[in-house]
Amino acid sequence: MKKFLNVLLAATVVLSISCGKGKEAKEEEEGTDDQALQTATTSSAGTAAPAAQPAAAVPAEGATISGKVTLAGAVPAMPTIQMAADPYCQSQHASAPVKDEEVVVGPQGELANVFIYIKNVPGTYPTPSTPVVLDQHGCQYHPHAIMLQVGQPLQIKNSDATLHNIHALPVINSPFNEGQPVQGMVSTKKLDKAEITPFRIKCDVHGWMKAFMAVMPNPFYSVSADNGSFTISGLPPGSYTIVAWHEKYGQQEQPITVAPKESKTVAFTFKG
Repeated sequence: MKKFLNVLLAATVVLSISCGKGKEAKEEEEGTDDQALQTATTSSAGTAAPAAQPAAAVPAEGATISGKVTLAGAVPAMPTIQMAADPYCQSQHASAPVKDEEVVVGPQGELANVFIYIKNVPGTYPTPSTPVVLDQHGCQYHPHAIMLQVGQPLQIKNSDATLHNIHALPVINSPFNEGQPVQGMVSTKKLDKAEITPFRIKCDVHGWMKAFMAVMPNPFYSVSADNGSFTISGLPPGSYTIVAWHEKYGQQEQPITVAPKESKTVAFTFKG
């Protein structure tokens, strides 16, 4: 009997140890399975197809056109802007008078604020999401010449501690006239139609404030800088017409043909 009890006790101990090991083995196996599932899921997520990227704004084989706009002949004297009607505006320019920006010319005849664009480029191009900013600062519009694409956000900002209103006078797009009485106000607009002939923007509060804007169907445009220079990049190879437009001196056109990745220089000269 005593022998039988010893055998039974030994068998019980062996069975307990075996069951314990079975539980640990099962947990280890389940953990391994969970880990494998997690690894598979992570791997699957890592190899998932990437989101579709927007179309490139310009083709890789696009050409680059650069050049300069100059004014030949007498440079007109621009009148000094009288801001005494608004003491705040006048206070912003106490150190130096402000000249009208209709004609901005450098020391070598470099003509600024000329709209440069390519006519009739085939194809469609994505609308930029980055806003173009028109700032009212020192009771003047900055920049004076504005170009943006159809549907691109236009942010109109009042950086001055005085009332402004933005009165846009497009012909093709819908006009708008919006007051901004508080410094720091920002309004966002979108113009949904191409309007390549620049139109005027004015302030009904301050009659000297003016700017010009064009709404382009593609990204192949530029505005001449203070040194008269401009650059248009990524133009598809082909034959086109390049246009230069100035608010006082009107419009000029030139034919141009570009090969893939070609760099070409173009010059425009307006007569004063």
